[in-house]
Amino acid sequence: MKHLSMDEIAKAIGGRWLGCRQAGSIAGVTTDTRKAKAGQLFIALRGQRYDGHDYLQQAARAGCCAAIVDHAAAIDPQILAGFSLGVLAVADTTEGLGALASFYRNQIAATVIAVTGSNGKTTVKRMIHHILSRRLKGSCSPKSFNNNIGLPLTLLEVGGQDDYVVCEAGTNAPNEIAALGKICRPELAVITTIGPSHLEKLIDLQGVAAEKASLLDYLQDGGAAVVPSGCVELEKVLRCRSCNIIRFGLNADSNLRLGNYQPDGVGCRFVVNGKVNVTLPLPGKHNATNALAAMAAAMRLGMQMEEAGAALADFTGAEMRLALTPIGSITVIDDTYNANPASMAAAAAVLAEKDAARRVMIIGDMLELGPQKELLHRQTAHRIVEAGIDLLLGVGAMSRLAVEEAKQLGADAHAFESVEKAGEAITDLLRDGDLVLIKGSRSMGMERLIEAIRRKFEPCGGPRK
Repeated sequence: MKHLSMDEIAKAIGGRWLGCRQAGSIAGVTTDTRKAKAGQLFIALRGQRYDGHDYLQQAARAGCCAAIVDHAAAIDPQILAGFSLGVLAVADTTEGLGALASFYRNQIAATVIAVTGSNGKTTVKRMIHHILSRRLKGSCSPKSFNNNIGLPLTLLEVGGQDDYVVCEAGTNAPNEIAALGKICRPELAVITTIGPSHLEKLIDLQGVAAEKASLLDYLQDGGAAVVPSGCVELEKVLRCRSCNIIRFGLNADSNLRLGNYQPDGVGCRFVVNGKVNVTLPLPGKHNATNALAAMAAAMRLGMQMEEAGAALADFTGAEMRLALTPIGSITVIDDTYNANPASMAAAAAVLAEKDAARRVMIIGDMLELGPQKELLHRQTAHRIVEAGIDLLLGVGAMSRLAVEEAKQLGADAHAFESVEKAGEAITDLLRDGDLVLIKGSRSMGMERLIEAIRRKFEPCGGPRK
């Protein structure tokens, strides 16, 4: 991070000083005392399970030279005195963090790339960074830092010599993307997909498209958007946007068009625009289209298509996203990070591409789907059965509906009310040589099933006969 003076910070966030102050500048920002370093500014955030104001003393002891707190906090004067450059109070520290990041956005020369979409945000973000880092200096947000805390912290990590930063913008309600766009004001916006996600508040696909496309309203002059081709709902909202549009996908109007897709065991191979061969160590046609989005972004920053495609040959996927894990006599594909109908269908397609004695899919409830949740779970069962999965296990009340639908279609399927119940039944249902894909919404905690499988199938024990 470039150094900022406390006077600049006070002006940016509209804060008032508490106690004594001293001229000086900070060398970074933190919200976590466990990672605090000397010379940083500590921002005391409040959450449902934590309050940063409880850790002010630890922040000072860690060497933080300044802090931002909220007006409502009652702070011991001795703790205030521990911050050599002073303490600023604001009405809301989360909003203060956003205001500081918005100010800092104007201080950096780096090209800001913002990635949003219903699926694939983290993968595309990491792909873009992977490609660009071959030639340029830059960074991308860690993990899924895609909300009103994670995105500002990502911006505040940008150095004065950085060429680019790749941010991730997520949402589950209207106007959340706009709030993030107002902070980061990107030169390039990437929309990965439009699908049925967060329908409790976004209502339908048109609502999803409108929410994602609102990021484009905050593009810098001359900015561009990378978007998937063939999405009717998205095209409707793009009509009123005047920015340069770069399309990717399977359709003929795609600027980057996917062709000759072939699974190759671990990953896949494909051809872009009929001329550039790409080898990707990730499975699934959806990841091939993710790669097109990343290539389009890199090309916008000056890289050639051939160079961008070649860079993906050694890309590695993120944890809990189609991660292949051998466990004794079976193999698990860990895709437990999250789920919605589109990503569930894509996961089933990946499983169908694999050679195995049996292909087993264990699904958990897909949450935040609103009034359509029952229908969408039943429709997902059709996609799974059509993919040719040998055994379907469902966990949760909504997944039970998917299992019922799958049975009506002639599939071998079983339902369980909880992860714990499913874990107890694994020994009797899984066999040597099975390939097992596990997926569900984040709060379902489907990763716990991997540990249940490990307890039963690790070489020291193995499956019961």
